[in-house]
Amino acid sequence: MMGIAEKLAKAKNANWISEGFSEAEVKTMVELAKISARIERCRIEMGMTQQEFAEYMGVSQGMVSKWESREYNFTIKTLNEICQKIDLELSVSLEKPFAKSDYTIVRWDSDISSMRRKKGGWASYLPNKEAIA
Repeated sequence: MMGIAEKLAKAKNANWISEGFSEAEVKTMVELAKISARIERCRIEMGMTQQEFAEYMGVSQGMVSKWESREYNFTIKTLNEICQKIDLELSVSLEKPFAKSDYTIVRWDSDISSMRRKKGGWASYLPNKEAIA
């Protein structure tokens, strides 16, 4: 099994960074980036260096560096421990994605909207479309 770093090293030139990666790999990279950025932001807001933060968290400075540089694949247990120490709430959502067909595209007409708002009754329920317009 080829790791992400190896895939990046062997990747062909592409217009999109995600080309050559599965949808799951791209999602993983995005989620790791969000987690890493949040941990780093908390550390900075706490006014701590990586070394000070490492001591506070009970880990090495190298581990904090891995957390912040997206090089660490967090477990739920580790995330819960980190969140508890830095006063964050971990929320994991496992939902089925909506299909594009579940949505109706509605054209936005700002002129009509502003006229409706001025009349005071600009929102109405469309029962046959199950939407508010």
